[in-house]
Amino acid sequence: RPDRPTAIFAGSDMQAIGVLRAARELGIDVPRELSVVGYDDLPVAEWMGPALTTVHQPMADLGRAAVRAVVDRIASPNAPARSVRLPVEVLLRASCPPEL
Repeated sequence: RPDRPTAIFAGSDMQAIGVLRAARELGIDVPRELSVVGYDDLPVAEWMGPALTTVHQPMADLGRAAVRAVVDRIASPNAPARSVRLPVEVLLRASCPPEL
């Protein structure tokens, strides 16, 4: 289609890998015609051709925060829920142009 997107932000690296495959099958040049970004920073993301730009999240910190929330809930079942924000990092790789 002439009005196709110029970028796709997938909900996971596995979905983004599917986008890379579909682009390759359709002859769409990544990153010249389409930028692709995933989420999770799976090890395979770096090995893709082109290497997948992705959002890295601190999984160990995420696990610790989840365990802390469960322990806190057990200790105080009626306490208000709290939110936790953890830093993420965009890892710019070859599936996006460098000027982003």
